[in-house]
Amino acid sequence: MVAGMEVPVIGSDSIKWIDLTIPSSIFHLGDGGFAPLTVDSASATYIDGDDPFYLICRFHMGQPNVLEIFKLSQEFPHNTGLRLSFAHPLSPFAFVSAHPTKSHYLLYTVTVSGIAYFIKLSKDLTSFCSMDELVELDLRAYSNSNEPITCIAANPGCLLLGRNDGSVTCFQLGSLHQTAPGFVSELRDDSGVSLGRFWGFMSRGRVVGAVEDLIIKEILGKRVVFVLHHDGILRAWDLLSRNRILSHAMVVPTSLEGATPTRLWLGDSNNDSNIVPLAILYKSTLEVGMEMIYVYSLCCCTGDRIILSVDSSVKNFPLDEGGCIDVKLTSDRIWILKDNGLASHHLFNSSTMEEAHCYALHEEFIADQLLQSSEHASDDLISITSSIFSSGKDQIVPFVSSIFFRRLLHPGVYHNIVLRSTFLDYSKHWTDNEFQSLTVDGLKKEILSIVEHESMVESPIPIFQGWKNFCCRYFQYWCKKNAPSALIIQSTSGAVGLIRKHSVSFFRSLESTELLIDGLSEDLGNLGSFGLDLFDDNSDRMILFEVLRCVMNISQQLGKAASFVFYESFVGRQSISSEEIIPRLVKILGTGYGPSTRAGYLSGLGSDVALEREQIDHINLRKFSVDMLLSLHDLCKKAASWKKILDVLESYLQYLVPKKISQNSDAETLFCLNKSILVHASCQIAKVMFESALDILLFVSYLMSIGAQINMVHDDINRIQVDLVPMIEEIISEWLIILFFCTTPSESPANEDFSSQLSLLQIDNKINKRSWREKLGKCDFTLASLLLLNNQSSYGYARHLSLGCLLNPHEIITSVQKFASWIVWGNTGEVSSSFLRRSTEIATTLLRNGQYDAVEYLLAIAEANVRNERNFRSVQDTSGDLCLLQHLLGCCLVAQTQRGLHGILKGRKVGEAVSNFFRAASGEGAAQALQSLSDEAGLSYLGFNGHVSAAWTLHYYQWVMQLFEQYNISDGACQFALAALEQVDELDLGSDGFERDSSNESTTIIKGRLWANVFKFTLDLNLLNDAYCAIISNPDEESKYICLRRFIIVLYECGAIKILCNGQLPLIGLADKVERELAWKAERTDILAKPNPYKLLYAFEIHRHNWRKAASYMYLYSARLRTDAVLKDQQHMSITLQERLNALSAAINALHLVHPAYAWIDPLPEGYPLRNDQYPRKKAKTTVKEQSVNDVPTQRQHFCIDIKKLEYEIVLTSAEYLLSLANVKWTYSGINKAPSDLVELLVLTNLYDMAFSVILKFWKDSELKRELEKIFSTIALKCCPSTFSSSRTRPHSLLLTSSKDEVVVHSSPDMELANEQKANCHWETLEHYLEKYKYIHPRLPVVVAETLLRTDPHIELPLWLVKMFKENQRESSGRMAGPDPSPASLFRLYVDYGRYTEATNLFLEYVEVFASTRPVDIINRKRASAVWFPYNTVERLWCQLEGLISSGHMVDQCDKLKRLLYDSLLNHLKQLKVDSDDAVSSAS
Repeated sequence: MVAGMEVPVIGSDSIKWIDLTIPSSIFHLGDGGFAPLTVDSASATYIDGDDPFYLICRFHMGQPNVLEIFKLSQEFPHNTGLRLSFAHPLSPFAFVSAHPTKSHYLLYTVTVSGIAYFIKLSKDLTSFCSMDELVELDLRAYSNSNEPITCIAANPGCLLLGRNDGSVTCFQLGSLHQTAPGFVSELRDDSGVSLGRFWGFMSRGRVVGAVEDLIIKEILGKRVVFVLHHDGILRAWDLLSRNRILSHAMVVPTSLEGATPTRLWLGDSNNDSNIVPLAILYKSTLEVGMEMIYVYSLCCCTGDRIILSVDSSVKNFPLDEGGCIDVKLTSDRIWILKDNGLASHHLFNSSTMEEAHCYALHEEFIADQLLQSSEHASDDLISITSSIFSSGKDQIVPFVSSIFFRRLLHPGVYHNIVLRSTFLDYSKHWTDNEFQSLTVDGLKKEILSIVEHESMVESPIPIFQGWKNFCCRYFQYWCKKNAPSALIIQSTSGAVGLIRKHSVSFFRSLESTELLIDGLSEDLGNLGSFGLDLFDDNSDRMILFEVLRCVMNISQQLGKAASFVFYESFVGRQSISSEEIIPRLVKILGTGYGPSTRAGYLSGLGSDVALEREQIDHINLRKFSVDMLLSLHDLCKKAASWKKILDVLESYLQYLVPKKISQNSDAETLFCLNKSILVHASCQIAKVMFESALDILLFVSYLMSIGAQINMVHDDINRIQVDLVPMIEEIISEWLIILFFCTTPSESPANEDFSSQLSLLQIDNKINKRSWREKLGKCDFTLASLLLLNNQSSYGYARHLSLGCLLNPHEIITSVQKFASWIVWGNTGEVSSSFLRRSTEIATTLLRNGQYDAVEYLLAIAEANVRNERNFRSVQDTSGDLCLLQHLLGCCLVAQTQRGLHGILKGRKVGEAVSNFFRAASGEGAAQALQSLSDEAGLSYLGFNGHVSAAWTLHYYQWVMQLFEQYNISDGACQFALAALEQVDELDLGSDGFERDSSNESTTIIKGRLWANVFKFTLDLNLLNDAYCAIISNPDEESKYICLRRFIIVLYECGAIKILCNGQLPLIGLADKVERELAWKAERTDILAKPNPYKLLYAFEIHRHNWRKAASYMYLYSARLRTDAVLKDQQHMSITLQERLNALSAAINALHLVHPAYAWIDPLPEGYPLRNDQYPRKKAKTTVKEQSVNDVPTQRQHFCIDIKKLEYEIVLTSAEYLLSLANVKWTYSGINKAPSDLVELLVLTNLYDMAFSVILKFWKDSELKRELEKIFSTIALKCCPSTFSSSRTRPHSLLLTSSKDEVVVHSSPDMELANEQKANCHWETLEHYLEKYKYIHPRLPVVVAETLLRTDPHIELPLWLVKMFKENQRESSGRMAGPDPSPASLFRLYVDYGRYTEATNLFLEYVEVFASTRPVDIINRKRASAVWFPYNTVERLWCQLEGLISSGHMVDQCDKLKRLLYDSLLNHLKQLKVDSDDAVSSAS
């Protein structure tokens, strides 16, 4: 019968190894053949003391040079182990013992090449004690015939070697020096004298077979060496005296042909009878795999010397299946470890029919978890899943993947080395650090990528095949990498341990329910042996057996996959609930999987196979249906009614409920047990109990579905539905929670959360707590481990084990029962305690440790149970436990939002949290229940007794508001701030009956604080209108003003400040404050910031029709720009000037909207710093409506800035702007002085329009004409070729100029052409502006001509300029005199500047015109004073010509001009004489 099963120690595969290298000075040509070769093996040495433990030595065939040593104790797995690397491969032998002083450990080991090592290791197994004390011995030097070593044994100070020739050599290694006498001796049949170096030349006595095994055993205080030879001879030697004390030919089994002894084991002596059990393993040399163990009795007697004898009685144990791995003997039992299980037998039981107690190895559990136990186990999973999700194929892939994830990461299934080996098959390579850093989520991601890559197509069948292949490989590697190596049996405690290749485990007894299920196929007779003493009547027992057999039939029909699917729907985040799973599973029991369910999967196996499988499924379904109907009818007949059956079933259900065990708060039994063993054993038992309860739920659901066929009446069906189903569901949920805690890895802490990082620092003395917190997020650290360690660290439990360092199989079961009771009912186990209350207690612990997903799952189950109880049993909650649940669930949901959730998912969590908090506050008894929570998960004590509901609710809402604010969830915080405001309205804070808290705040202060919070949260949500409503609703003026200031700052920063200026918000009573805030902001903000606060003030005032204030702010903006521009570079200067122009224009436009009598603004105070630190600033002048016209003279002083001054400034700013574009710097010096230097710069920069604008704005009358003359004179100078060239010519003009745009003068004709084009452009400019402005100052052409001639007397005046002199006299009948410009002035200029030819021609021209007057104009010519010529100038011309002739210059030309001038004057004078006479005659 099955008596127990293996419980792996979780995390024993994750030991951190300390690597040490053993140096060697001995080298052999060959490394093998002298000692046994390396195989996978292990050994254990018990170290006694105050804290006893085992030292485990482990060898790996894949790493023959490496020896692993680690401690096995109650604290296992320890953080570190020691890994020794040798220069040569090791023989699978190592002996470790403690030094008598306990200061260090002694290690003996031998290499395959024959090198023995004696090493002293430090007490903490981290280093050598001293490299000088390392002893290295070449064993080949002590063998003259090189007889190979067949087996090795050791004891402190002694190393024994058994050889192939039957000899046994003893080395005093570690106790004597190699050269000391007696260092080497041989155990012989004579007196055993040491032979020294001559031992090989002396007689050995009778020849014996090769040594098969060596054991050193202490018997009756003496160390005895037992030697088993190949020929069946067992000999024993007193190790101290070297005397043989036993030589016995063992009885060879006759039932095993060709049997030869291979192994020897000795047990503990029985103190009463002095009998030591002795076992020998015989193997058949004729048949492979045939083995048998014979157990003998070794009798010990004492006297002068010890006497040993072998009793004739023999007991044999055939090994029918599985090869023998290890055997251990105690005083009365033998434990046989085979590769398929562990069996235990009584040694001295007289009954020959005694059945062995078998213990299942963990391979069976792994196979069930990974669906590898049968060929079709995994096929059932895809069939059930496809049937359940028949209408949603897209849901199958994540559902199936999640199931396999949970199976792989299940404690005991997950194994670091196995998983890495599986990854290597898929070309996934990691370093040790990289792999150890992977969290649960990281592993899931990597595994899923492998499965999807192998599947190629993301559809259910390929994904399922990918998972199936992955799990198959994983299982194969698990069996290969984790094979059993050795047993550990501790007689004092009864503990049974197993050393595997890469892990360690223990064995536990089966729980009574497990025994019952395992024994259903046998005639159990007495239920009391299983703890089921529920029935006095034997008929009730039979009914229960029949019911359980029917339940088992249903379980076998659906297979293991059904429980996996239900568990996943219960704990997973899928779209189907566990309530929907049961009806669909029952449907499968009734109708099968359906024709199309397996079609997709079976189609890949071939049509024949698919048809055969469908037929098998159909036959199995028919057989199951018929068998169930027959069994149920037969059961009903035996019970006489279904009521009797349901009574028995209900009684049995009480047996499945987790037992309530009353425990003291310092229950050491629970917390002294190794956490890893306790968690995994609990996981195994919870799994069995859950599956048992699930099978019963399927059974009763199946009964309801076929009730009419089995004569079940309505009352029976109603009883099942109302009473049994809720009871079973509650049992399932309780065991599922235990299973969930034991199998679910803990969540890793959020590193990005500062509070989490701070808590991890653990600035206290709780070092243990800090160490286990570092395990969070690892696969081998489950929620149950966290709860246990948290409870232990909270109460400071101390370990106390009196029987040894390992765990009794029955104690493990007892501890699991206490642990289950502690999880479900708490420490007290009181009948009055509810699962709901216990759930809130555990949830508080989990919440404090950041396990938010687990909290949500736990509380969801608890809430569902409460809901079911209310639906079926009308249970009312009056203790506030449900309020606690809602509160904790809300805290959990809020914390989950910080785990990378965004968008809809985060909004859903927030909405659920808000709902839970409101429900928690509104429940009965909420005040007392919530204040009972610890500070980490609830509220601090508020001082209310609960009789003022609104007062408590107010404080609770404020607490929740602060919680949401802590997690930056403004939406939820705002809702609770508004809810708190409603509670304030319901309170009468001024009445004497209200119980105030210590703060003693008034209604205004409380509302002000809450409205300020509403403002903050709505502002965070960018709900600007709501934020402003919160401001105007705030009754606290100080708080309102602070919020308003913050509101303006935020609006400015987010670019939404315009809503204050466009009238979108009603500034009721806040306009002045808004203006002051904007002005304060403007003074302290960078002048070029966007949006500009001065422009906002301008828009704000314009919207309020405060034109003068608007103009004032824009002028202040312009002034700030002018001042701050000094600090800017040239690149930003033009932008700044453009802004100044816009500001001044806006100011002018605003003042134009004001009555002319008020169109002025205050100037800046003298020395105004533009950054006034006083706040608020001086207010602007009052508006027009507030002033009286009679007050204008008193208010408008002579220094006020009006539109005219603004226009002056805008002109100057425009000029500065244009100059900046031309890269010409000019410093503004105010508008009080006419800027003559500015005009000159503008002209030189060819900015003529701007120059004329400045002149026209700043000068009047004669000053204006003078400035115009200067401008045109300057322009005219640019037209002169001599000045034009000289302005671009430097001394030594053959050199390059400094400008990059200029080239060598006269170096290219293109340069001359360019100069000519520029000259023509100047002429055109001169003509244009002269035509435009000559009407303002008529003498401008004279100034231009005079400038040209003065600059270049030989210059040819342009025709258009000459026409300007002549065109005014065209209607004057040939007269030269008149207002400027006149021909007379041109004639004078010609004469003044030596242009005699042009002067003579001009004079002749007008004389001829005068003489050739038309008949109609003769009358005008003859009028008095009608004719005038510049005779003085003509006279000067005459004298100049005579002077030139007399000086001999241009004699001919001057003479000719003189004659022409003479003739013309003569004729003209004659004509004047005639006209004068005619005029006199006409007058008379």
